[in-house]
Amino acid sequence: MPNQTKPRQYGLDFLKGIAACFVVFMHVKFPDQFGDYVARVGTFAVPVFFMTSGYFALNASRSKVLRSLKRTAVYLLVAYLLNIVRIMVTMGFDMGSVFRFFTTEVLAPQHLLKVLVFSQSKLSGVAWFLISLMMCYALKYLLGKKLRYLGYAGAVIGIIGVLPPVSNHVGLPINNPWINGIPFFIIGELLHDHKAWVQEHIPNWLMIVSSIAGLAISIAACYYGTQWWYCGTLLLSPALFILSSRSDMKYNPICLMGSTYAFFIYIIHPLMMHAYDAIRTAPSTTELWLRPLIVLALTILLAIIYYSAKRFFIPIKAIQKEK
Repeated sequence: MPNQTKPRQYGLDFLKGIAACFVVFMHVKFPDQFGDYVARVGTFAVPVFFMTSGYFALNASRSKVLRSLKRTAVYLLVAYLLNIVRIMVTMGFDMGSVFRFFTTEVLAPQHLLKVLVFSQSKLSGVAWFLISLMMCYALKYLLGKKLRYLGYAGAVIGIIGVLPPVSNHVGLPINNPWINGIPFFIIGELLHDHKAWVQEHIPNWLMIVSSIAGLAISIAACYYGTQWWYCGTLLLSPALFILSSRSDMKYNPICLMGSTYAFFIYIIHPLMMHAYDAIRTAPSTTELWLRPLIVLALTILLAIIYYSAKRFFIPIKAIQKEK
């Protein structure tokens, strides 16, 4: 039988690798106004992860969607455990304070409701994305293609929510599954479902123009004090996604970051950030500019060590099973 394995989307691996870098730069900011610009532009990164998940979940079986849900739950559990350790260190291992924190804040009914509705948890930190992704997979498992209606509604709510005076008075959080999760998950599905039409009717020059417009709107959000960057992201993320899906960057090392290290970088970089800040309490101006790059490099180094060790021990376990 002929080999029916689908060719790997190396361009999307490349985009995910770039997105992983920008996630770090959003949380470990460069100094001055430049850091704000990078952080605003970097908001395209998490939607790219949602879009990629939706792209490959289009025709996935229910069992495969369930496996993706379980895998994401494991990532979230690791993120929770790491954040619990960080909280305990911050509180000086005062178990009384830790216990009060969990009983009065983490386990409070209003906090649990906030986790379910907006993915905003005192434990997850930046891993709100994993909670939202789990919800996307769960709804995909239950609703199938009917999930698209929630995606359309979420995108409309998101656009209305960032327009003044709504954004100035309501303060609708962008980082939640209904606005930043499901809509971009569905965009990924649609781009896969209509791949041939997109390839034929949407030229690269239009996506380049859309990318530039998205960048401009995202940067403009730094000055207007609203969350206009959501509109910028709605232009920038799909445009970059389409451009990347048409390219082949197979031999670029950034592809490895996107295909293998992306989730690791997302989960571990806050830990590396806090560790670095604990060691370097009074960095110089030059070091502040290097700090995001140092944290990123340390996180990638840890990822290389982890996955190298993993590849080393898996064959050993296989040999032991054969014996």
